[in-house]
Amino acid sequence: MKPRPMLKNCYMKNIQSILGRCLLVTLMIVTCATGAQAQRLNRHKKSHRGTVAEQIAKASIKNNPAEQVRELLAYAFTFKGTPYVYGAMSPSGFDCSGFTSYVFKKFGIRLNRSSRGQVNDGRRVSREDIKPGDLVFFNGRAGRGGVGHVGIVTESYGDGTFRFIHAACSRGVSESKSTEAYYRSRYVGACRVIE
Repeated sequence: MKPRPMLKNCYMKNIQSILGRCLLVTLMIVTCATGAQAQRLNRHKKSHRGTVAEQIAKASIKNNPAEQVRELLAYAFTFKGTPYVYGAMSPSGFDCSGFTSYVFKKFGIRLNRSSRGQVNDGRRVSREDIKPGDLVFFNGRAGRGGVGHVGIVTESYGDGTFRFIHAACSRGVSESKSTEAYYRSRYVGACRVIE
């Protein structure tokens, strides 16, 4: 009678050993399959989209401010000749801040609706540091000292002079120079929205 428990113990040890090996083999199979799957996935990603670094380099223009500014200005110029309509913000008519808001919104940037509010939508820059894509502000027609007009810089010359596209009361969406007497005397400041 005493040998039987010994046999039982031996039998149990063998079963545990076999189960342990099965578990180990199963784990190895799963690990190998997962590793092979990961390699296939990486090869697929690399062949279609490139490595992560390559994907970042090709990412949306939001990762490249200079490209974003070029795209933004190209888009702004598509509205050249659109009439000025007070309080409007659509391709059928714009006021000055409606135009800047509409253009920047296309690129996921929401600006305040008024030119006075847009002064606070970016970092202030000095006149000599103005770059394409910056917002420039002017006194309104009454010339009372407050912001009343806004445009987007299209070219800058490093000496404080620049060209800008805007929705002007008299000409609709058009490009003007900061050296024109009307704008030269009304310049208030500039801010950079796209860093």
